[in-house]
Amino acid sequence: MPPLPRVLLPFILLIGAAFAPLQAAPLFVLTLPDGRQQAWDETALAALPQQQFTTTTPWTVGKHTYRGPLLSDLLRQAGVMEAERVSVTALNDYQQVIELDQFRNAPLVLARYQDGQPMSRRNKGPIWLLLSFSDYPQMDVPAVHNAMVWQVERIEVLR
Repeated sequence: MPPLPRVLLPFILLIGAAFAPLQAAPLFVLTLPDGRQQAWDETALAALPQQQFTTTTPWTVGKHTYRGPLLSDLLRQAGVMEAERVSVTALNDYQQVIELDQFRNAPLVLARYQDGQPMSRRNKGPIWLLLSFSDYPQMDVPAVHNAMVWQVERIEVLR
């Protein structure tokens, strides 16, 4: 087989790139206290220890199993050893400032999976800040419900 003409090489590379797996898109952006930003994708999030729990929520029917890393583990991995508050913003610009001390005994999870499936935007994904209301029934109150932001797009550490 004769070698390919040089003019075809860029075309072949372009076609190959079109069929190659897409690079992981960020699921959300974390803004650190100094203003630096970190984009967190599926791979980075999956590298953190994963928590799993089964719970009911005010927004879903029946019990579901959720899995994802603890918010506290993500912050530690990002180099934030102490944080008092975070601002969590959803895709629709819904925003909550969360006092982390309120959740010291009821860990907040960045849920990525529901019943073993990645959460899509149609079902509150790709990331839902959530806790197990079944394990912590005292947290099943409107003030805490407000902090359970779904379709998380940004998390900003306020300290």
